[in-house]
Parts: sequence; C-alpha cells; structure tokens
Amino acid sequence: MIRRSLALAAAACCACGGGDGAPTAPTPAIVVALCLETPHFRLYADAVPDGVLQDVAAGLEAALPRYQADLAVGNTRPFTVRVLQDEAAWRAEVQSYFGRRIDTSGYVTGPDELRVLATPQVARNATHELAHCVSLYANPRFGNNPRWLWESVALWENGELVDPRTLDYMVAGKPPTLEQLSADVTASRQVYEVGYTIGEFVVARGGREALVRLIQANGDTASVLGLSPQAFEETWYAFVRERYLQ
Repeated sequence: MIRRSLALAAAACCACGGGDGAPTAPTPAIVVALCLETPHFRLYADAVPDGVLQDVAAGLEAALPRYQADLAVGNTRPFTVRVLQDEAAWRAEVQSYFGRRIDTSGYVTGPDELRVLATPQVARNATHELAHCVSLYANPRFGNNPRWLWESVALWENGELVDPRTLDYMVAGKPPTLEQLSADVTASRQVYEVGYTIGEFVVARGGREALVRLIQANGDTASVLGLSPQAFEETWYAFVRERYLQ
C-alpha cells in the first residue's frame, strides 16, 4: 500500500446509486485527499484515521478477486473510494447527489467509484458497495434494476445473512413479494433483511452461473430459472423454510 497526500475536490458523477435511485442534482465539491493507493483502489478521505483506511483497503483487495470470479467479470479499471468521517458533509453530499434526504452509509456512482461514511462497519459497507460496482461490470444497466436483485447480489456476495428466525414475518409464513422488496429505500428496508437468502437460493438452485445470468437479464426469473415472479417467491420461501425455519 502506498500512502499519498494530495488535496483535491470530488468531481460530480452521474450514475446509479447504491440502492437508492438515480441522482437528480450534482454532487458538491468536497475537499478530500488521496490518502492511500493499492493495486486496485485509490482511497480519498477527509480526516479518517490511517488504520481505518488500511482496514477498508485490505478488505476491498481481498474481496475483489472473489467478486470477479463469482460474477464472471474479467479485468476492472482502478476503483475510486471516497471515505468521509464528517457526518454533516456526508449528509450534504448524499442529499445533493440524490436530490433528497436518504439515510445511507454508502452508495456507488457507477462501476468504478464507491462512497462510504466512516461508521464502525465501514470496511464491511465498502465491500458491499464494491459488489455493486462489480455487478455493474456484469451488466451496466443493473443499478436498482430491479432493486430486489441489486441488493440481494451485494448482500449475498458480502456475506450479510440476517437469520430468518429473527424475522417475525418470515417465521409467520408471510414473506415479502419481489415487488415489495423493490420499494424505494425510504419506504422499506426489508430487502436488506432477506436479500442474502435470495442470493443463496438462486445459487443453490442454478449455481453461480444462474446468478450471473439473472443479473444480465435484470431479474427475469422466468427466462433464467423457469419461474414466474410468483413461483420464484414461493420456491424461495420454501427453500428458506427448509433451511432455516424447521
């Protein structure tokens, strides 16, 4: 890893967000510095401690080859990673980028840039956003299209399992529909609770190739898995019930 110190302002980007919709306003210039450079990542930050940045970089470098292999993605360009510790500046950036207030600790601006807030889980959040970036290499039109699969892929790849036994609606036999899981993040966050098991189900049923093909088909379950959306929901829940709820 190479430490550098080069002040600059973050440029405005126009691309899909990390699960929160497309931006409607330009991003303001936020002064940060190129603080750390690795073979595949350039990390820009404000006053984030060196140890935090090193943890983020190490996690990203470790995750990248696995994500590339899982999602059948070859060479990638260098990734820009912006890490902010100043919460007020982060909130202002998010609101400007998306054109509204959103409670998020990370998002992507396209296949080559991710942005995260320096929370205690920042390293894990960064690898989640990296999964979004790599999935855009598999399909440039994939950002939030559909949201249920966009988030499920990242949650599965990043190992973010929420035990279904802790979710009352899953225990009660009332799983959400794909349409409900695609609701705007301001209306529902259920996809973050069950998305891992959706990725797990797809891979269990058709292998990692099926997950890649589903990404490329923007969630067309009928063409990839031979299941209508309703049949997919029913078969997925049966899988979850057998694996976790017996």
